[in-house]
Formats: sequence, C-alpha cells, structure tokens
Amino acid sequence: MKKTIKILWMAMTIFSIISCEDWLDVNASTELDRNELFKTEDGYGEALIGVYVGMCDASLYGRELTFDIVDMLGSYYNITSYNHVNWYKYNYGDPTNSFAINYCAAYIDDIWNKIYAQIANINSLLEAIDGDKNVFSDDNYSLIKGEALGLRAYLHFDLVRLFGEAYSLGKDKECIPYVTKLSSLVNPLFTQDDAIEMILEDLKEAKKLLENDPMHLGTSPSGCLASLPSGTYLSSDNIPVWHNRRFRFNYYAAIATMARVYLWKGDRTNALICAKEVIEDRESKFPWVLGQNLTYVGNTSNTRYRNQDRSFATEHIFALNLTNLESLMDSYIYMGETGASTAQNRLEIEIDRRSAIYENYTADLRYQYWFEAYNGKFLLAKFYQNSVTARYFQERLPLIRLAEMYYIAAECAATTSDGVDYLECVRQKRGLSSYTLDRSMSPEQLETEIRKEYQKEFWGEGQLWYYYKRKSYMNFSSYMTNVNFFTFSRPDIEEANAGRK
Repeated sequence: MKKTIKILWMAMTIFSIISCEDWLDVNASTELDRNELFKTEDGYGEALIGVYVGMCDASLYGRELTFDIVDMLGSYYNITSYNHVNWYKYNYGDPTNSFAINYCAAYIDDIWNKIYAQIANINSLLEAIDGDKNVFSDDNYSLIKGEALGLRAYLHFDLVRLFGEAYSLGKDKECIPYVTKLSSLVNPLFTQDDAIEMILEDLKEAKKLLENDPMHLGTSPSGCLASLPSGTYLSSDNIPVWHNRRFRFNYYAAIATMARVYLWKGDRTNALICAKEVIEDRESKFPWVLGQNLTYVGNTSNTRYRNQDRSFATEHIFALNLTNLESLMDSYIYMGETGASTAQNRLEIEIDRRSAIYENYTADLRYQYWFEAYNGKFLLAKFYQNSVTARYFQERLPLIRLAEMYYIAAECAATTSDGVDYLECVRQKRGLSSYTLDRSMSPEQLETEIRKEYQKEFWGEGQLWYYYKRKSYMNFSSYMTNVNFFTFSRPDIEEANAGRK
C-alpha cells in the first residue's frame, strides 16, 4: 500500500507541477511515468484516486469551492476577517484597490491551475486506456473510462460557472479552453455554448459507459472501482458495499451533472428528464436521512450512538472523502473535538441571519443539526462528525446531493402545482410538514420558494452562489451592484502565455 501511494503521489506531483506552471505546456517526458502507472487495472484505479485526492485540495473542493470563497460571495457569513473582506473589495468594491485584487487573484489563479492540473491527469489516463483494454477484467475498462470522462466534464463545467458569465448573458462569448489532450500546443478559448456542448458530450458518453456501475446495479465494486482499500470505508452497520461508489463519479453523478448543465443553459425539458431519472431511483439508492440518525448528533458519551448522519450522507449522490476534513474546517468553520487553533479566518453566522433563512422554522432539521453556537453567533457544523460516529458517516463533503434534483424538477415542472409538489417532497423530509406550501401559488412565488430552499440546503457547498449567478439574481447582497461581479477573470499568465494579451 505504501508503495502504491508513493507511485500515485509521484505521478500526481509531476503532472501538478507542470500544470500549475503552465498547464498548456506538458512535457513529453511524463510519458515514462504514465507508462509505469498504466500497466495494470489497479494502476488505472490509482490514477483516478489521485484525481480525487487533487480535488480535495484546500484550493479546490476541500475549502475554497465549497464552504469558503464561493459561500462567502453568496453572503452566508458575517465577514469580519481582514483577508476575507478583500473578496468584497475585489469583487464588489474599488477596482483600483491593488492589494485586494492581487490577494484574490492568487487564489483564483490557484483554482484555475489546479483544476486544469486534474484535467491533465484525466487526459493522461484517457489517452492510454483505449490501448490497454486487455489489462481490465469484467466491465472495468468501461467503468474507469466513464468515470474519467464524467470527471473531465464536471471540472470543466465548474470552470464555466466560475470564469464564464451566466449562460443567458454570455453563451456566445469566449469562455474557457476545453482540454481533451495532453499537448504543448495552446488550447483555444471556446465560447460558453461550445464548451457546454462538449461537456454534455462527455457526460452522455460517461453515462453509457457507466451503465453497469455497481452503484447502478447494487453490486459490490471491484478493487479498482472502490473508493478506498477494502475494510477502511464502510462500517459494520449493514450498509451495502456499493455505497462506497458515492465517493466516485458514478452513474447517477453523470445524470445529476447533466441535469445541472441543462438547467444552466436553460434547457428545462432535458434538465427535468435527468432530474427525474435520479429521483425515480431515490428509494433504493438515495434514501432520505433517517430521524433516528440525527437524534444523538454531537453525543460522544457512548459508542452505541454511532449512526450520526449530520451531513445527510444517505442523500449524497457524489461526495469527496476528505480524510483531513477537520483540519480543513479548523479556523474557518466548525472546530470539532480538538478545538479551534485560531480564529483569524473564522466564518461566523449571525443569529438573525440563520433565523431569517429558515424563516424561524425551528422544526427544520437543517436548522437544528447543521450549526453550533460560538461566541454569540453560530458556526457551520454540517460536515463535522465526532470520533464516536460510524466510519460511513465521517469525512465526507457532498458535491451533488439528492435535494438539488428535486429543486431542478420544481423549477422545470410543467405546472406550478407540480413544482410545489417537488419542493414539498424535500420540505416534508426536513421537518416542515406543518408549514405546507400553497399549490395554487404563482410562478413568481414558486421561484421565490425555490430560492429559499437553495439558501436553506446548500450551506458550505458553494451551490447557492452558482444559483444566484445562473438567475442573475443580485438582491442577496448590498455589495452586488453589477452582474459582472459574478465572473472571475482568467489568470493573467494564462492570457499572456496564450497570446491573448
């Protein structure tokens, strides 16, 4: 295992260093390292795990693209940290404030470089896999390739959401390079519309290849398809072993991502089809969080209180396994059992802010279990699980969750009453059965209710800001005076190296 990890990290480091300096300038000498890694089925599996490890980086989904930068910009928190205030100066303030611009640009450059580093790793795998079909057993060739194509699409789509305008405003404007090959040649910028079509093409192919995903069939994954080595992931609580495919880009992740992409481009018909396809398999694959798994949240007094499902793990369609989650959260959101090491970047939530978002519905399970009191305010404790908690519920941060499929279906439903029904499916499971919505409400009222649900559901996941951007909705912040504030600038060095400046 130690040897495997060493090889994996060597390969990741080589690709990451090259990509972070100039991802367009891939050195051909990396062929040697790829040939060594891609000799066996397990080598391909390890290469993909390396991509997930890279996605867990604090500069990506381990912090900045989930509970930090994009959630700050979505106005969830009471921003007091001097460093965090820079984001408002950069995005919404004085464009001549060079310190804030340089401070934030460094983070944005890191996001761009590290996403493209993982795309380079994926393309390295995809360029080799078709010539190595003979090393795979069963249907693992299709499953590994499908997973890689799905991840490539997923990462490119988040680049579009960060560096492109809302589709309705910028579909014909140059947006990002869509990179499908390792090459020293400059990759051109694609219009957002063209990039979206390439994303959908990859996702459709991924879905076909992942048809026999153990997550879809309800079977046990082989070693190269599992999330972690056997025995280190699932607890002994009678959870089927195919559940560890939630930590991989599985069959349902491909469909759910398509639902997101179609909705982003305004194709409500196909967005609804995809969302409903996931919803139809909900009962057997994504059961709603159980009340009995919330009763003892936070209790450390007895090991019999092991099933503490604070993040609603059973509803995760695609999640990351962050083994250092507590250290990533520390000094930002919840400090966990060991306490906070520093409060300099603390993302605090005002009591009134929490109450307003949940409309003072204290019965809401999210209101009850996702926060912990801290110095007269609250901290987000949604992802934290104490040491008593069963292994299955620990160290997970969702990138796609079930509720989003219902919100997409609600927005795309043929009638407002159908839309309300989809919203009510989530609300009833969140403890709001005594606060039912009016099925005869207007389309405008339904849109308001959907927005409220996004605000309640997606603390710490980055999705609320993307929702605001897609809708060009700016009333969430007094700083938001220009729709252009939603769009990050491509790194200067990328523009210069590509001859665009």
